[in-house]
Amino acid sequence: MSRPFEAFVSPLNWQQLSLLLDTVQYFEDAPKWLSIPSEAGASVPVPMTSETLRAMLVCTNEDNAFTRVPFSIDWEEKEEGEGKGVLLVVLPTGETVRQETVLSEFSPV
Repeated sequence: MSRPFEAFVSPLNWQQLSLLLDTVQYFEDAPKWLSIPSEAGASVPVPMTSETLRAMLVCTNEDNAFTRVPFSIDWEEKEEGEGKGVLLVVLPTGETVRQETVLSEFSPV
């Protein structure tokens, strides 16, 4: 299987992350591919969980709800099977969120 997406940077703000988190929580029992805007302008479908979005939301500030901060998003394929891997999100703090992911468990929004 080819990579589900190429590495990209997404400038997101508190409001966007809050809305994405609300969407993911609504579909908690049926995980979805989320359209995440890239720096280049296109939206990239990404399999993201509420735990990952919460970690991203903490890096933003509700008082400055429209101030964008950069998140680097990438995919690391696992050797033991197609469609399994790790979603990597590098937070503005330099920390990396590693989300173990089975792509077949996610469906389009």
